[in-house]
Amino acid sequence: MMNQSLQRQGGFTLIEVLIAILIFSFGILGLVGLQAATINNSISAEDRSQAALLTDNLVAMLWSKSKLVNSSCDLLCAADGGNAKDYTNWQSKVQTAFPGGKGVATLDPSNPALVKISITWTAAAKTAAATTSHSYNTEVVVQ
Repeated sequence: MMNQSLQRQGGFTLIEVLIAILIFSFGILGLVGLQAATINNSISAEDRSQAALLTDNLVAMLWSKSKLVNSSCDLLCAADGGNAKDYTNWQSKVQTAFPGGKGVATLDPSNPALVKISITWTAAAKTAAATTSHSYNTEVVVQ
């Protein structure tokens, strides 16, 4: 009688092990997906930090050059004899940091001390259809 009940339960251990492996596999797949999302978020945060740093570089340049402004030249062309070399160098730094990126600084017509800075870029993606456009915008008063 004892032998007969052991024979009936012989296959249950195998099924339990297979179900445990299946549950474990789903858990591992979930962790892999979570890791991929974490990497994407880390890259996005790095891009935003780089945009903030480039914006800060332009603001520092504008603040340092703001005393050079005369009536014939605004803040964006005040450096280097009025030919805006620093500004164009900054724009090329933006394009180098972000392939396809664009940096633009504009003066507010109603308040010439207010500078609006915008950096836009397209984040790298696995497929061309999945690309997303990002932007970093700020306003600063330079006096």
